[in-house]
Amino acid sequence: MTILHGLQLIDRAKLPHPEWEFVRTSRDLEKFFGIKDYVGWTIRTVAVTKGAWKNVYTNWLPKNQVPSTIDKFQKQLGGRALFVVYPSWKWKRAGTLLIEKHRAVIETVKGAVVDLMRHGKVDAAYYYDAKLRLASTVGDRATLTPGQRTTVLQAVRKLALKNVILEWGITTQDKFIFYRIEGIREAGRLLLKKYS
Repeated sequence: MTILHGLQLIDRAKLPHPEWEFVRTSRDLEKFFGIKDYVGWTIRTVAVTKGAWKNVYTNWLPKNQVPSTIDKFQKQLGGRALFVVYPSWKWKRAGTLLIEKHRAVIETVKGAVVDLMRHGKVDAAYYYDAKLRLASTVGDRATLTPGQRTTVLQAVRKLALKNVILEWGITTQDKFIFYRIEGIREAGRLLLKKYS
């Protein structure tokens, strides 16, 4: 599953996500001009045609620099890239949702998802059976409210996928967003080892 495919799945499933748009050049920007940000903008490569993948991105970019940065990135990639552009955010809480055939696992951490994904910090983990009944909890069960856990679990029903990991966050403006999904294999050896 590509980054682009994952974002399109999130969009089609009508899961809450950043207000994004996909562009090749600054001339493709449409929604961008009507969206207000509070800490800047993110530009990420989501697809490269004909050639090797190169991940170029930036976060928290001032709005007036977004158009020129898109064009600069496109030039770096030889005119072969598609980018996603959306408002950046600051984290209140972040987490992952692992969806497998017989279970779903929510992990969460206060702060950024990088603390969870790369540093292994977990404030709480919630284990659900195939019928999405809570089977067990590790850590402080009150870390996420029942409503927040329900919001995360809606992805299981709406996506109807197995063997995927979704990343989600709650921003400092209390906006709940899903912003990445990938197959377990694409998630890398570290994540496979962690969830085995």
